[in-house]
Amino acid sequence: MNILEQFSLKGKNALITCPEYLYGREIALGLSSAGAAVYLAGPDEAALEEISKVLEEAGVPAAGRYAYVPGTEEASVALAEAVKRDMSSLDILVENSTGMRLKGWSHSYEEIYKILEFTQLGVMMTVQKLGEIMASQAHGSVLLISDYAALAGCDPQNYVSCQDYASEDFSLEYGYVKGSFVNYARQAAGYLGSAGCRCNCIAYGPLAGSKPEAFEEAFIRHSHLKRLASPEDVAAAAVFFASDASRFITGTTLAVDGGYTAK
Repeated sequence: MNILEQFSLKGKNALITCPEYLYGREIALGLSSAGAAVYLAGPDEAALEEISKVLEEAGVPAAGRYAYVPGTEEASVALAEAVKRDMSSLDILVENSTGMRLKGWSHSYEEIYKILEFTQLGVMMTVQKLGEIMASQAHGSVLLISDYAALAGCDPQNYVSCQDYASEDFSLEYGYVKGSFVNYARQAAGYLGSAGCRCNCIAYGPLAGSKPEAFEEAFIRHSHLKRLASPEDVAAAAVFFASDASRFITGTTLAVDGGYTAK
């Protein structure tokens, strides 16, 4: 096979959970433009409709949508059944549920549990049920979407000129949730590997225009490449891990952050 052809996703089916969260839209567009049939799943029907319109306007309409609230076995089983019904194979799963988070540290047990039920239990159940489909096929690539906070603690100096925003990144569960994907990628890779399936994590840096200007300027000053991620940067990394070009890579976390966490 020609080396460039290994990056093609033509003929592959991809499912993206919670595409409305940061990076989801860019990943959906990237996988679609690389040839994949992209299906969307999440709890917000309006958000799924919006992403569907974005894909349609780009000339790569979504192949399907599923209402899906992560966190229960019933929901994950229903999603798996829908996938088996509608797809000839599930080749790519993009798990983007960690976009949901609290602000600050003052939260009740119930509030914290609700978030972890969605971002932790929900992720595990999703990967379990859909991973079983991939294992039965003897192929598939799972992508866990995280960000730079999975690899480095948030730097208070980046918030000096945007104190109001600090409560979002210095939330009670942010680092815990994001960081858990690093080791979970190794765990899932170990289980799925014997069936020929892969699982990797991508730790993205901030997408340009997604944060307060003062934070973005501070982040850039502390990075090596002196810029933030572009939509193309986000899409390219996802396409690589979804494609056969990365077929011998599993259980790893790729930092796509301009070198911010390399220091």
